[in-house]
Amino acid sequence: MSTARGPLAFPSGREYQEALQNTDVCLRDHDLRGARPQANKLGLPRPISGQFASVFSLTSTAGRRYALKCFTSHVRDQQDRYEAISNKLSGIDPGSLSQPWRIGFDYVPDGILVNGSRFPVLKMDWVEAVTLSNWLDHHFTDSVAVRNLAERFAQLTTDLAAHDIAHGDLQHGNLLVAQDGTFRLVDYDGMFVPALNGRRSTERGHRNYQSPARGDDDFDSTLDHFSNWVIYLALQAIAVDSSLWTRLHEPDGEYLLLMEDDFKNPAGSVRLSALLGHTESTVRGLAEQIKALAWQPLSLVPRLSVVATPTPGVHIPSPRAGTGRRPDWLDHHVTSTTTSSPGTPATHPLPRAYSHRRIADVLLGLLLPLAVLTPSALALAELISPLVTALSYGGTLGATALTTRAARGTRPETKLLRAHLSQLREKRRAALGPVRAAEQLQRQRQEFDASEADRKRRLTAAQKELESAHQKAIKKAGKKKVQEQQAIDRGIAALAGELRAALDRAFASDRKEFIDRELRKVRLHERELTGIGRALVQALAAHGVRTAADFTGITLVSAGGRYNNVTGLINTADGRRLNIKGIGESRARTLEAWRVRQYARISSRAPSTLHAARRQSIEADFKWRESDLFRRRLETEATARTAREDAEQKMRSGLAQLASEDQLAAGRASQQRQLFAQQATQLGDAHGRLTDVDAEIAAARRSARTLSSFRYLRFALTGR
Repeated sequence: MSTARGPLAFPSGREYQEALQNTDVCLRDHDLRGARPQANKLGLPRPISGQFASVFSLTSTAGRRYALKCFTSHVRDQQDRYEAISNKLSGIDPGSLSQPWRIGFDYVPDGILVNGSRFPVLKMDWVEAVTLSNWLDHHFTDSVAVRNLAERFAQLTTDLAAHDIAHGDLQHGNLLVAQDGTFRLVDYDGMFVPALNGRRSTERGHRNYQSPARGDDDFDSTLDHFSNWVIYLALQAIAVDSSLWTRLHEPDGEYLLLMEDDFKNPAGSVRLSALLGHTESTVRGLAEQIKALAWQPLSLVPRLSVVATPTPGVHIPSPRAGTGRRPDWLDHHVTSTTTSSPGTPATHPLPRAYSHRRIADVLLGLLLPLAVLTPSALALAELISPLVTALSYGGTLGATALTTRAARGTRPETKLLRAHLSQLREKRRAALGPVRAAEQLQRQRQEFDASEADRKRRLTAAQKELESAHQKAIKKAGKKKVQEQQAIDRGIAALAGELRAALDRAFASDRKEFIDRELRKVRLHERELTGIGRALVQALAAHGVRTAADFTGITLVSAGGRYNNVTGLINTADGRRLNIKGIGESRARTLEAWRVRQYARISSRAPSTLHAARRQSIEADFKWRESDLFRRRLETEATARTAREDAEQKMRSGLAQLASEDQLAAGRASQQRQLFAQQATQLGDAHGRLTDVDAEIAAARRSARTLSSFRYLRFALTGR
């Protein structure tokens, strides 16, 4: 057993994000070294941040995907706990489990290098699945699938209990649903296994799934009992009534149907009241269980026991919700009429037949045969004509029908039936008001949900626009920096060549200056110029040519013509060409040869290297230019960094503003949803009540057939 790490300050999620840009350096595990992290829109490793850790998705060089959990805070005896959990889970026979909910993991004590220090990581197999809440968002209307998932969850809790294991944080984010409809269980930080008996819990789990009575000392195999009931209730309730998901669950809410406040104050909970007043006994029973267990010590909370699921479509009568004072907003939807009173048929069974003939019934029974036989007897005796006989029959039958109707109307059975039907019709009219109110409420909810969805779409668009503007600003700053640095780098690279050229120019200038100075000291003299006398020397001097420095050479020009004479022109240092009388080709060449000799003699004495002081001055100038270029290069880095920081600040400020507005809007939306839930609770099952009334009316009409006029005539004649 290794020694536990001391309370070292752990890196933040941002620091892990920066380190994972180079997995070759920061990761020690051979599977993860060189792995490619999944990136966000900015090209940085994308974290899934939690309360105590950040999780990153990495794909190894072999193509296998892993989840890397990087801890952001110290957990006491963390390595010992994970070793105990690993030993327990690895020792379970997979064939004994209801589903493959275990996830493989390795705890690497010094797995990642951040800011020069090594920290532990958890390497986990990647799971292709979605969270429970996300799954419900897409399948809540499929009652069969949700019911099957509820059974899968119950089986999962049985697996854990069979091995004395408690997860410690069962909630929608840690329960993943795979494509085959089975669960995958993630996040084992707070798991209890028998080897950890006697230790304290490192966390209390998600507040919307835990008992208010749970404390740090609660750490044994009963840890999940309350959470099991909460999750199982939600799944069973949604399977029975899918509308509960849209009524009681907020989009992106951190809960299923019930929240922490519902457990702390069951009596004032709108959501729990809606479940307690539901028409289905399954929902009511599970809700009653949650209410009863809310403040029980965890050691007294029983294990989840699976309830029998009613057959879909079977209506289970139950007390209706909202039987107290009617809220003001509902008044105009409900007919103000009394729907029941003492002694009504609502509390007495309806008669199925007539009983106990009265004198009027007996007399009607005696008169009826006479009314039919008398006209016939007179006709047979030919005392009246056939026409009169027919009229007598008609009158007799009409009178009999009126008499029968009047007598039947006085019967108590008929009065009771008519009173009952009248009351049922009034009851139906009263039931129609809440039904219309429920339909209007549903339309309002749909309009509200559409408005909220549109608001969230606008929010997402605004966030994306901020992120896009941020990316553009970052890209622009980076591009500008690169362009400026490339120009500066070209300038730096060219400095060496420019320095060499400057040194060469300086050397050539100094050498030329020396030679020119010495040439000016050498004067023209006839003794050194064969064929050139004093007069020509004086003529040259008169034209400014006195020393070897005053001319650079000669140019021979042919005059053409018969004799083709050649004239020698003297090229002066200031760019003139002198044509001096008496100096032809021969004397011009003599002047040139003399100058060449003087130049060669002086050149041999000229400096062969640049003077040290001059070199140092030139090199110092170039050194300053190089330093200035490097300074400008650093300035481009600082300018780009400032631009990035400004862009980051602008994006953060914009996102914070959007988040603040979203929080306010979400608060208002939550209040509105609570109002909708309260109104729905006050309305109760309006459609169910209307259905019940219609069923009562149908039953009353069936009873009316047993009390028809024909049945009454038979009763008057026979007594049955």
